[in-house]
Amino acid sequence: MDSGRRGAAERPLRVTHVVHDLNGGGFETLIADMARRQAGTGVVVSAISLSGRVGRVGQQIRPLLDQYHVLKLLPAVSMLWPSELAHTIRTTGAGVVHLHSGCWYKGSLAARLAGVPVLYTEHGREHHDPPLAKWLDRRAARRTDAVVTVSDRLARYMERVLGVPASRLRTIQNGVDTSVFTPGVAPTSLREQFGIPPEAMVVGSIGRLEPVKAYTRLIDAVATLRASNAVGRPVVGILWGEGSARAELEARVAERELGGVFHLPGWTEDARESHRLLDVFALTSISEGASVSLMESLASGVTPLVMHVGANAEVVGPELANQVVPAADEAAFTAALIATLRDEARRARAAVAGRRHVESHYSLDTMLAAYERLYRELVAGSVGEPG
Repeated sequence: MDSGRRGAAERPLRVTHVVHDLNGGGFETLIADMARRQAGTGVVVSAISLSGRVGRVGQQIRPLLDQYHVLKLLPAVSMLWPSELAHTIRTTGAGVVHLHSGCWYKGSLAARLAGVPVLYTEHGREHHDPPLAKWLDRRAARRTDAVVTVSDRLARYMERVLGVPASRLRTIQNGVDTSVFTPGVAPTSLREQFGIPPEAMVVGSIGRLEPVKAYTRLIDAVATLRASNAVGRPVVGILWGEGSARAELEARVAERELGGVFHLPGWTEDARESHRLLDVFALTSISEGASVSLMESLASGVTPLVMHVGANAEVVGPELANQVVPAADEAAFTAALIATLRDEARRARAAVAGRRHVESHYSLDTMLAAYERLYRELVAGSVGEPG
């Protein structure tokens, strides 16, 4: 490398993330991890939230960001001419704009108005996209220099359905910090906080309380286990998170007479200890991307039980295929949950295999290095060039 190119590579790289919100969820956690790890390095991170609120995660990482702007754009106007967003992007001095799910169309248009290279990460499709959404995404894709997906399955979708050229597609696996998320026993005070008896087993999850997560399936499974005493020990449920489905979930807990044994405490401020409280981490979703919470739980030595949607099977790994049940098969999920809770040896094997798989495939450092390489390619204008 000549001295001029070496100097360019060592120059601080200014990256501005544009998100719909920074309140809570998988990719919000990833942005927080990126901000923490990149603080004080050669990557200068700013963020723009379009929700009109700072958000829980935004409040946590605000001191680590070079700039944090909170906008509330007029929906119709910003889809046609997002001048305020473009101006804010320029204000951050962005060398690269990194867009995330929920703001691709207006974000890509604003980045083009600002004259800045643009990267979009697709974190997961939550439903079969209606025609208008596909139309908007295809146009956003034409303005996007690189499109990252969190799984190969998503990459195939983006190429086949949205027409993103293979030369502009990259798969970068999500990653978690396995030095933070480690096996261990949750403090007794946490069990006492929820009134969980010492002999009880705990099943739960951490995530947005949204319809796509289908957490009513988990509530129903816990109700079935308690009514039948199929495990031979008390079973307690807990879901950390917030979202639009909270009222529905609270009603289902009441309907299934689970008051005091199925908890909805809101977002956790200590995800590591929350994972450690669980005997089984459950995902009953209709759709998933590559769940960061699932990776965190695996790294924490918690046994997973997931439905076969998105990258769930890929994330848990081939050794834990018996912890993956067919999508939407609630009877199979309940049967597998009973079998998992009854079998201590099965859980012990899963704890070792799950952590090993995360350490091998979902490293936070690997993820960060891959994004930084791509950022620098975008600045250099080399994305899509022959290798």
